Parts: sequence; structure tokens; C-alpha cells
Amino acid sequence: MRFETIFLIGGASASAGALLVWLAIRARLGRVTQNLRMRDWALAHQAAEHADRQMLFQAAMEHGPQVVVRLDASGHPVYISPSCRPVFGYGPADMPKCFGADLMHFAADTCLRVRHRDGRTLAIHAQSHRLPDEQGVVLLLTDVTAHQNAEARLSDARVQLAQRAERDGLTGLANRDCFLAAVERALAGKEEVAVFLVDLDRFRQIHDRLGHDASDSVLREVAARLTLAMVGEPLVARLGDDDFAVLLRAADGDAPLAARARDLIRMLEPPVPTGTATAKIGASIGIAAGPRDGTHATALLRAADIAMTHARAAGGNTYRFFESHMAHAMERADELRRELPGAIAAGEIVPYFQPLVRIDDTSVVGFEVLARWEHPILGVLPPIDFLSLVEETGQSAAMFGSLLVCACQAARDWPAHIKLSVNISPIELQDETLPDTVRDILESTGFCGDRLEVEITENALIHDAKVARQVLDRLRQLGLSVALDDFGTGFSSLYHLRELPFDKVKIDKVFMRGLVSDPEASRYVAAIVDFGHALGLDLTAEGIEDTETMNRLRELGCTFGQGYLFGKPMPAEAARSMVTANRIAQMAAE
Repeated sequence: MRFETIFLIGGASASAGALLVWLAIRARLGRVTQNLRMRDWALAHQAAEHADRQMLFQAAMEHGPQVVVRLDASGHPVYISPSCRPVFGYGPADMPKCFGADLMHFAADTCLRVRHRDGRTLAIHAQSHRLPDEQGVVLLLTDVTAHQNAEARLSDARVQLAQRAERDGLTGLANRDCFLAAVERALAGKEEVAVFLVDLDRFRQIHDRLGHDASDSVLREVAARLTLAMVGEPLVARLGDDDFAVLLRAADGDAPLAARARDLIRMLEPPVPTGTATAKIGASIGIAAGPRDGTHATALLRAADIAMTHARAAGGNTYRFFESHMAHAMERADELRRELPGAIAAGEIVPYFQPLVRIDDTSVVGFEVLARWEHPILGVLPPIDFLSLVEETGQSAAMFGSLLVCACQAARDWPAHIKLSVNISPIELQDETLPDTVRDILESTGFCGDRLEVEITENALIHDAKVARQVLDRLRQLGLSVALDDFGTGFSSLYHLRELPFDKVKIDKVFMRGLVSDPEASRYVAAIVDFGHALGLDLTAEGIEDTETMNRLRELGCTFGQGYLFGKPMPAEAARSMVTANRIAQMAAE
């Protein structure tokens, strides 16, 4: 029994051992099989990748953008990729026709000019790689023609942009920046130079009468004449609008400069044909010499501008040199420009009142409000000293509001038939918030809108007539009346009278000179009066200085008058006294 038990246990152990051995062998065989399968898969994958690479390589050799050339040690081609055909138009066997028999002298990194089979010239970049052990050279040839053409176009565009940045688009002359740079270079080089600043006389009238296209033609013709007149001088430029400038050599003093200025004025005198009409122009020229009148370009140009202003004030069509006393005016203007904002805020710019009368009986019917600067040091300054500075510094709206408030407060308790007339600048007429400002001032001061009249000049209408009409319409809705100032001096008065809502025209004072003695002036004023009456407009004659002129205007039928005969601009208290005296006189007459 014990033996049998031992035998059975031993037999079971042997069977178990055999089973374990069999399982181990099977597991090992499984791993071997799996490894073989993985190896076969890897080999197949590598073969597929190799085939893909071969296919891509073949495609690159046949159709790629680069041509591969292998040269042996003696420089003869032993391999040329098929991609040479789409690049050069030749197959590998005919490639030497592009380069010649010997390609070795191209075996350097360079850019070559090669002729295509169809006759085009190609730009080819050649990159070389030497093989080890002196086995030869491999060339990589790339067509860079399109790239070079694009770079050339980009370079041309940069040049054109640079030229445009320095040129005036209308005339082709140098622009302001280019001119200032040239003057700065000349002064830095210690050269004796002069600047002519040329301002066209009557250009604004030409623009108003003939239109934009005609005025452009005039500017182009002036540019051509200046260029012709100043041959041999460093530079002719257009600075903007109708302002031109010339840079000249000035080593020989002022006399030759004066002669050149006279020649230039004569050259600009002949009328300019503009297609439908001719335009007669002239020029006011300011001359500044450097470094005498300025050591920097902006200072020299400013000096020439001041001199030009004096030439224009002398009647135009002449020239003036910059002089030292003009510098004091420039310094004064700079000082006033700095003081202006504070002066408006402090109430130093106040309304003065010039009487408007009925010509029949010389009774006062209103006052024109005019600005005066009560300067604490310089005294009372007239508008000519600071109005241009107001626009330059962007203070037009602030000054207009301040003046109107003061004027309405002063005249609020005057008789109801006394009206105030205020001027609106071109800048203010383009401000769509102006009617709101006027409405607020009328409400805050208690001044009636029907006692207020606004005056505008035709210069205020040349920018945006649509906005101007909207502003004027809204002002009329507040009860205001509208007058066209300086009538008869513009070229589009009839058009504006027809298109815009005017109640009155003011005949410019230039027609009052010689009204009694000059029959032509009298006929002209008579025509204006008749025309105004035909349109149902009131008429006011400006600049009346003597009784004879007033009587002649009465005969012609002009209703209202203004001028020194009736009174100069005066402070508010003096105006109140005039109103009171006029009222007493009327009561006595009754």
C-alpha cells in the first residue's frame, strides 16, 4: 500500500514535469514565431518606405525644381537628372547645349545666366558639393528667374514709393519735405543759398470762377514755367495749394536774386489757357538768404514767408527781401499765438460794435459785432493782428462763442428793433454743432433769435456747400437771418444767391471808392441793387465815408449803410449811448 502510494505520487510528479516542459517549449516557440512575424513586418515596412523614397526621388529627379548634375574629376557630366527638361527645355543628353561642353567652371556657388531652349534667359543658381576622395562634384541647379524678377519689381516699387514720397502728385515737383531736406543739406554744407517763396495772386478767384480742373491746369502751368525759369538752380518745389518755392545759389549777393525774381514775375504774367477760358495770374515773392536770415530750413522758409506777406500787402506781382524789422513782427506773432488761448478764456477778446443805419434817415437799425483784443500790454489790437492766429490754433469756435455771449448780454436790453450781425468763418460754417451752440447762447442770455444775423463770405462756401446749407437752414430755424458779405468780389455770387438761403447781401466797400466820380462804379452798384431788389433781398453798402457817397446810394435805392461816416467800431457802452441818443432824436422828431 505504501509502495503504491509512492508510485502514484512519483508518476504524477513526472507527468507534471513533462507538462511544464511542454508548456515552456510552446511558449518559446510562440515568442520565436512572433519575433519572426515582427521581423517580416519590419522588413516589409522598410521595403515599402524604400520604394516610396525611390518613387519620391525619381519624381524629384524628373520633375523637381532642382537639376542634379554629377561631374567626374575631369569635369565631364556623368549624370544629369531628368528634371532638366522642365527647367531648361533640354533632356539630359542635350544639356551641354545650355552650358557648353565643360560644366566644371560652373562648379561654384554663383548665379548664372542660361538660355532656355525656347530662347528665354534664365537666372540659375548653382550650388556645388565636392565628393570625397576627389571623385568629382555634384551641382544643384535651381531656377531663380521668378524670384529675381519679383525682387526687381519690389525694388522698382520701393524706388517709386520713395520718389512719390518726395514729389507733389499734381505737378511732379518736389514737395515740402523734400524741399526742406534740400535746404537743410545746403545749410549744413555751409553753402550760401536763397529761398524764393512764390504765392500766386488771384488764385482763389480763379478757382471760384473756373473750377477745380481749371485751377489744377494753372498749377501745372506755373510749375512748368518755374522749372523753365529756374534751370540750373538746385530745386523747384510745390509746398501746397498755390505756394511754390525755389532753392537758389546766393554767393553773388542780393542783386542777382532781385533780377531773377523780376524775371520770374514777368514769366508768370502771361494768361494761362484752361480749356474754356484763360486765367491771368501774378506772383508775390518773398526772398530769404541763408545763413543770414536763418540757419535752419524751417527758419529760412518762415523768413521767406514773412517777406512774401509784405510783397502781397504791397499789391502783389512784386517781391520783397526779408529784413530784420520783419523778424520783430514774426516774434510778436509767435508771442500772440502763445497768449491767445489764455486771452480768450480770460475775456480779453471782446465785442466792438459798428453801427448799421437806414440810409433814408440815418437811424441806427443794428450793429456789426467785431472782435478786438484788449491786450494788457499792447492795448487794443484789431482783428488783422490775431484772426489768422485764431484759425491756426484751432480757437475759432471758442472765440466765436465767447464773443456772441458777451454781445448778446450787452444788447439784450437795447430796443427790440436793434439787431446784431456776427461773422461766421469758413471753419465755423463747416461745424455741424454750430446751430446748437447758437441756440444754447440765445437761451442762456435771453436774446431773441430774430434779432441776430450771421454774415458769411463766399470763401466759406467753397469747401462743402452741402454742410454749409444744412448749418444755415438750422440757424434760420432759430429765427436768424443770413447775409452774404463782400458781395460783388467773388465769381460765383449768383449761384450762391440762388442755391443758399440768404436774406441780405452786403456790397463790398471797394465799390464805394469813386462811386460819385466814376460812372462805371456807379453803374455796377446800381446793377447790384436792382438785382438784389429783384430777388427780394435787403442790401447794405459797406465802407461809406462821406455824405456824397451816402446820397448817391440813396438815389440808387440801397436800403442800409455802414462805414466811418456813421461810426467806427466802439465798445458796448458807447454803442448803448448811440442807441439811446438815436432813440431820443427819433422821439423828438415825432
